[in-house]
Amino acid sequence: MLPRPPRDCCGPRPLMQAVREATTHWPSSAVHFEDFGTSAHPEHEDGEKPFAVRLALSGITIEVPPGVSIMEALRRRGVNVPSSCESGTCGTCRTTLLAGLADHRDFVLDEDEQP
Repeated sequence: MLPRPPRDCCGPRPLMQAVREATTHWPSSAVHFEDFGTSAHPEHEDGEKPFAVRLALSGITIEVPPGVSIMEALRRRGVNVPSSCESGTCGTCRTTLLAGLADHRDFVLDEDEQP
């Protein structure tokens, strides 16, 4: 018997979150999530706090206020950031985390890939 191909899910963030929750008992590779820009400004949980990002090569530290993405905060400071979808799904802006903990608000990494 051939393995089943992954199922695709695309649409607004609430729909994709509902599908993710409904398929938690499936292997993470069984569903592929794709957002075509419909979730560029996702809703944030209450209590979100500002944080700082330090860029390793330049040493610049940038404050990221609640409701603002790291990419948006970097661009406000004139830092050019490669991107494509601007909704956290394509992975173009993916970078290496050198220290701290990431709060993933994207659909690029599956749950088992997130720290």
